[in-house]
Amino acid sequence: MGKSADVNKYPDNGPKEEMDGEKNGAKNGYDRNNRPLLNRSNLRDIIIVVCLISAVLYDLDWVRLVLSGLLMIFGCFFHYVTKGVLIRNVVLCQAGTYSVVRHPYYMANYLIDSSFCLLSGNVYLLLIYPFLFYWSYGPTIRKEESTLASLHNSAFLRYSLDVPQIFPDAYSIRSMKEVVSGFSTQRITRNEISRFMRFWATGFFIVFIHTVKKGHLEKIWPLDPVFFHDHYRALLLLLIAFVLFTASLFFQCKKEPSAVKFE
Repeated sequence: MGKSADVNKYPDNGPKEEMDGEKNGAKNGYDRNNRPLLNRSNLRDIIIVVCLISAVLYDLDWVRLVLSGLLMIFGCFFHYVTKGVLIRNVVLCQAGTYSVVRHPYYMANYLIDSSFCLLSGNVYLLLIYPFLFYWSYGPTIRKEESTLASLHNSAFLRYSLDVPQIFPDAYSIRSMKEVVSGFSTQRITRNEISRFMRFWATGFFIVFIHTVKKGHLEKIWPLDPVFFHDHYRALLLLLIAFVLFTASLFFQCKKEPSAVKFE
């Protein structure tokens, strides 16, 4: 039980063909019209808006700034590696990041959103976020795992008993040394790079708000050159955020074909 699963230990018992996303989505409850008001599709947008408002009201110290940066780095790393490991809707992925947790994408999202919460300086938002996360992601996780169980039968059962759901435990953490197993850069899309740029652009913009609020926020709107001369760090942060966000638009490509997303 202690050992984490790998792709060779549990052979795939499910179908290999690509599934029809719309058909299976309706069958397994992926009805966009019946989603709750707060769901995993809009949770990050809500968190970012609250973080931007909180950045005006709360202060940010160096400890939270450094911790936020570390969470963002780890979150982006797991997001990137998982994308390079995942073979969507074809096999039961158990190698790489999937040997550490069953839902590494969601773990990465948790780390990234927690990074924003830390940057906001709002300790209340940081404390309430875990509840918002499980409220938003819980229904999706249950539906996905139900679908995987029906597709892969006993293979998924054994895998779920060995590997924790969202966060690694004392046993699965040992698989970190094999986290890039099965990774291929060919699975990394331009949209993925664009997404990382927006993550960092958002982080820099939140820090920008913290920087300028101490120097009279109202002076920014007329673009007072004296203000930016005295607060060159704020100007640099704003410039970095703008460049990253603009670059993300150029990297972004057309939306990928719809499918049942098992992550």
